[in-house]
Amino acid sequence: MRPTSKSWAARAWLLQILAFAATFGAAGAAAITILLTRAAPNWSDTVADAYRYANWAAVPFAAMALWLAYRWLGLSTRELGLAAPVRGGEFLRAVGAGYLILWVALQVLGSFPAWLPTGQDTLLDASTWDAVTHSVRAGLVEEAVLLALPMAIMWRLRWPWWAQVAVLAALRLPFHLYYGPAAIAMVIVWCVLLRYAYDRVRLVWPFMVAHALYNLNTFVVPAGLPKAGITLVMLALGVTFFVRWVRRPSAVPPVRNGI
Repeated sequence: MRPTSKSWAARAWLLQILAFAATFGAAGAAAITILLTRAAPNWSDTVADAYRYANWAAVPFAAMALWLAYRWLGLSTRELGLAAPVRGGEFLRAVGAGYLILWVALQVLGSFPAWLPTGQDTLLDASTWDAVTHSVRAGLVEEAVLLALPMAIMWRLRWPWWAQVAVLAALRLPFHLYYGPAAIAMVIVWCVLLRYAYDRVRLVWPFMVAHALYNLNTFVVPAGLPKAGITLVMLALGVTFFVRWVRRPSAVPPVRNGI
């Protein structure tokens, strides 16, 4: 069977849908509830614990999805963005690019009125341990299931860039709807820039690091010089990435069938 046959494509998208449901189904339901009620969920302890367990379960589910993509779909580690990292300087610039992309996307979001009343951002009020684990988990799971997996599928299917952006945005939007309608603008900007940067690195590791670091700097690092320093260094690295790559072609030639 050819790797890009209709049967292969159907299996690939089935895996993507199941991986998304297993890792972000609970978060998506909670985000839609917040979107409709404009209030943080008032859950019982039982429901809150179930939600917490679902978030933890997302880590092994994400790993399983990548393993199935490798074994069941025949996607290589290179296609999945899991090859060995590039040399240190390029890796750090790619981390900076991922950080810069998140920063720009959140600046877009900040230009709209807040959807939730002040003081209802539960993550900002979470314990340090919860904030750290959430940040690391978000970096690992989101970029594995919402970047590495769908991009590998779409590269194999040779989808155009605009279709890639549309799929990436459709996957990231549901569980960010707690930001309100402004999440649409945020996610579109995020995914346009993310697709551009990822197409030039084709490694998921730096974007995992960038996502985790951005969240840690936002929710864990105290305000002051450390937070500002991390932000400035990462943004500078991100700018050098885009300046370096804006006139260059994709870092990796298009993936061909069977490779």
